[in-house]
Order: sequence, then C-alpha cells, then structure tokens
Amino acid sequence: MFTKSFTFITSLIITHFTIWSNPIDSSIRPLKWNDINFLSTTDTHGWYSGHINQKQYNANWGDFVSFVINMRQLADSQNQDLLLIDSGDKIDGSGISDATKIHGLKSTPIFVKQSYDILTIGNHELYLWESSKQEYEAVEKYFPHNYISSNVEFKLDNGTFVPFGSKYRYFTTKNQKKKVLAFGFLFDFKRFNEGTKVTPIKEEVEKKWFKNVLKKYEGKVDLIVIAGHTPIAHGWPEFYHLHSHLREYYPDTIIQYFGGHSHIRDFAVFDNKSTGIQSGRYCETVGWVSIDLDEKQLETKDRFSRSYIDFNLDSFHTHSKKVKSFDTEKGLAVTKLVAKTRKELKLNTQIGTVNTNYYVDYVPIDHPKNIFNLITTNVLNDLPGSGERIILINTGSIRYDLYKGPYTIDSQYIVSPFENKWVNLTIPKSVASKVAEKLNDASYITTIRLKPPHHYLKKEIVSSELIATEVTKKLSKGYVTHDDFGSDGDDTPHRAVINFDIPNVVQSVQFENEEESYVDLVFYDFITPNIKWALNELNYEIKDDVKPTEYSNIYLGCGIIGDPFIIIAESRFNCDPNCVAYVSTFVNDELAELYCASNDVKKFFRNGSIGCAFGKLLEHIIDDDEML
Repeated sequence: MFTKSFTFITSLIITHFTIWSNPIDSSIRPLKWNDINFLSTTDTHGWYSGHINQKQYNANWGDFVSFVINMRQLADSQNQDLLLIDSGDKIDGSGISDATKIHGLKSTPIFVKQSYDILTIGNHELYLWESSKQEYEAVEKYFPHNYISSNVEFKLDNGTFVPFGSKYRYFTTKNQKKKVLAFGFLFDFKRFNEGTKVTPIKEEVEKKWFKNVLKKYEGKVDLIVIAGHTPIAHGWPEFYHLHSHLREYYPDTIIQYFGGHSHIRDFAVFDNKSTGIQSGRYCETVGWVSIDLDEKQLETKDRFSRSYIDFNLDSFHTHSKKVKSFDTEKGLAVTKLVAKTRKELKLNTQIGTVNTNYYVDYVPIDHPKNIFNLITTNVLNDLPGSGERIILINTGSIRYDLYKGPYTIDSQYIVSPFENKWVNLTIPKSVASKVAEKLNDASYITTIRLKPPHHYLKKEIVSSELIATEVTKKLSKGYVTHDDFGSDGDDTPHRAVINFDIPNVVQSVQFENEEESYVDLVFYDFITPNIKWALNELNYEIKDDVKPTEYSNIYLGCGIIGDPFIIIAESRFNCDPNCVAYVSTFVNDELAELYCASNDVKKFFRNGSIGCAFGKLLEHIIDDDEML
C-alpha cells in the first residue's frame, strides 16, 4: 500500500503557487469597508495545510495569519475596526488534525496562532471527552477572554459544569470605540460526551443569567455579535428564536450573526438591522461583513455588506493590497510549523497517484467519476468477511472529493476522517434488502444527518441558464452563491458547479441467490440508531438493548498514530526495507515485516474505515509498479 520510495512533498506545503498568483487580480470583486468589519471562518476541520491539489484554495494557515495581520493594519490606517470570528469545528477532516490518537493534538497548536477576537465551539469538539478536554485546556491557555460558549459546558474533576471560556463577552472596539456584547451558541446537539453538556438555545435564553446580562447592558450596547455553530438559514429556527428573544430587550440594536455547521456559504437577513453570514468549510472561504453603525435609518443593503473570500493568495494579496510585502514574520513561522507538523505525521508520504478526480456530488451518483459509485462497485466488496451480506455506509462518512495528483497518507483522512467501526446484524435477506431504501426515503429528522452537511441546506445549486452564462466567460469552476443579497457575494467570479443530489446511504449487495435466508447487514456503528429505526419501520423488531456485533476479529490493532488496523492476508513476499523502516516507527518490527510483505495490498483498513484505506480503490487508480 506504500510506495517503494518515500518522497516527502514538502515543497507542496511551502510553495505559494506564485506562477498562478497575480500581483493584483483585477477580476476579484473589492471588499466594501465600513465602521466595523469582520473576517470569519467556520468548519475548518484541520485544513491548515491548504488544498494541496486545488490551486483555487492554495493558501495555508500561515498565509491566513499574514492576511489578518495585513488587514488589521489596513483597518487601523482607515480608523476602522476589524474583528476576527470563528464558529467552531476544528477537527475531523484532515490528517493534520486526525492522524493522532487525540484528534487536534498537533493541529490545535497551529490553529491558536491566529488572533481571533471571538470564537466558539462546534459539535466535533464534543463527540469524545479527550477532544473536549483538549479544547477546554486550549481555551484556558490561549483564549481565556475571547472564547464564548453560552450553552455548552465542561465538567471539572469535582463534577461542576463550567463554560468553555465565558458565557458572554462585553468589550469596546479599538478604533471606533464601539461597545460590543457577544454570545456564542451551539445548535441542539445530542451526541455530546458525558464530560460535557449542551443546553438547547430555546432553554438557555430563559435562564436567569442570560436575562440578567441583557438587562445589565441595556442602553450600553452599539452592536450585538453572535458566534454560533448553528446554520443561519431561514429554515433552521434556532437563531431566529434567539433573535426574537434579543429583540425584546434590544429592539433597535444592530445584531450580527456568524453561523456554521452546514458547510455552505450563506448570508441571511434577519431584519433591517440584523444579518447573518456563514463562511463555508475546510479553509475554502473567509467570510467578510462590514457594517455602517450610523444611527440614521438605512436600507439593509446600505448598512451591511458581505463577501465570500476564496482562501487563496490571489484573494489575500488583492484585498490586503500587498504582494511583495505580504508575508509576515508570524505568518512565515506558522507556515513552517505546518510543514514541520506534516513531516512529523508523515502526511506527505505518497502512496500513489490519483489519475482522475472522483467527486462526492459534482457528477450524478451513477457517474464513473462519482466517488460513491467507485466505493460501492470496487471497495465495499473487499471488506474482509464471508457469506451473503449487504454492506451499507452513510454518504456523510465521505467528507471530500478525491483529486487528481499525489495520493498521500493525508489524502486518506481528507476523504473520510472518521474512525468508524464495522458492526453487523444478522437478519432475514428480505428485510436487509429494504433497509437502504427505507433510510433513503426517510426525512431529515429521522436520518440525523446521514448525508454530508452541505446537502441539507444547499446554497450553491444554480440554474442551467446561469451556468451557460458563466461558461461563456471562461471562468474557473467554483462557488456561485445565492443568498438574501443576491449572487454577487463571491469575491472571485466563477463558473458554477452543480451539487447533484445524493442518497442518505449507499450499499454493496453481495448475495449468491434470491432465496430467503439470514444474511449479515454490515454498517458503521455510528449509524446504529438509524439502522434500528429503519428495521422498526419495516416491522422487524429489534429490542432496544440489542447491540450489533463487531463484524470482524481479524484486524490487528496496532499502536500506530490514529490506531489503525492492518489486515494481513499474505506474508510470503520480499519486503521493501523503506516500508519496514516506516511502519516500524508505529508498530513492532514483526508486524511491520508482515505488513510490508503483504501482496494483498487491497486489504488495508484503518479501524475498518473505508475512507482511511481505500485499498481496492488504490488498486484501480495507482499503477501496479507503484505498489509493493
């Protein structure tokens, strides 16, 4: 599964694609500055290296640090304020955040190099107690005053629940001297670990502390800021419930929301003095909002301005009005830290080369370049096991496209970062055959987000008429976002892409015949509640205390970073010494020799996870002479 020679592609990390980056790109739409201005991120999920195989998002976290420093200087020179906001979800999405036993162990020291004014927590920091503990400790050390979690709490050793950071923040801006009251909220997340607690927004706003804060600062606030890991879409009610409550105390105050969670670019008008922005995902987007704080009556579009900045050097250079002097000492140090961390985690180790792109939803589900088509036809059937079975995965377990170019250790985490375990229920064939159909017919509420997040509140689907117009301009493919202000928010004009619909789940059916018998229904443990719901809907009774069984016991659990499981099928072939040396850094020499001697390279799964192996996939996309 590893190449015979281990060439680290460090140059890809520190190269800024200067050939592609123009001095000042005149095609980029300028930002509108005003009294107070905001840059915002959300759902970064550890993409601090930038998108190595996508020049459209070629900036890394060090570049972003330099960008913010330069933009702050520009704001100061204009006697305007600039605040930086993050809305949570910093892990589960790339090797730099997930190739450690505790996700974020190596990526958190990179993230905290950015000087955020307000930030809050996401649901991915709450699945595991170890991640929550790490987040809490990082907050105390790096953001003791700026981190706000109004409805999320952490349990101390003595059993007391305390907020991550503070429940609110009240401060005065640097230049305009405006008084700001800020809160941070998470949506009604149910799967938090036992060492944390999430209170629904509708319940938190009724608590005494919240009402006391609102009363305390009446008449003393120029602007309310809400940083939330919650969608701002009109179809998602939580922020709107909060908004109606705030308006009871502050009927005329300007309120700006910063949302997250659904991985889309979006801008919503709450009322004539309140808007919200959502800044995409995966370091593809930096959101921009500027606000005229003048007390006179203004039209909403005159008071507020919004832009979605592409996360690349062209945009960063253009908006900061700096090219040759763009890099800062701090930014360059962060870029070096990113490269150093990638090398430590061996993320640049090239497994092979992807010869074509495979997409989550840019092509229909049955298209040869659709990644789910590839998985169901060429990957799932090689999951170790025997007998008749259906193997089913939720489409949300695949988080990103697989792009042409080097296929590295990092690529495996990018495509599917989750350490899901394979489990199974042995049930009648006639019932098992109907589970996927039932789940794909189910509503959003009953499926609990089985799809990728951006498929629940899509904003980038465009008409064929618009696509034809954009094609004539010979633009690069990218976001063409439609929001409450129109379709001119993306700072870089693009040729629109379509997000084709995808089902909640896909499956590989492996039956010998149609005769009724008991078969294994194999799935990720994460979606066990959904499977039980579907079986109940099909009138097949599964008692609440019945748990699926682990599907395979042939995984060799190793102490490797990320706790992968290596499946050894053959051990009679010569080993490449580089492979043995590499794998031996994670496991004992005997297991390393067994693994590297394996000729059956397709049988490699980390925690049984398709996305973190893609063994059979690699057999199709990598030349044979590149494989051991």
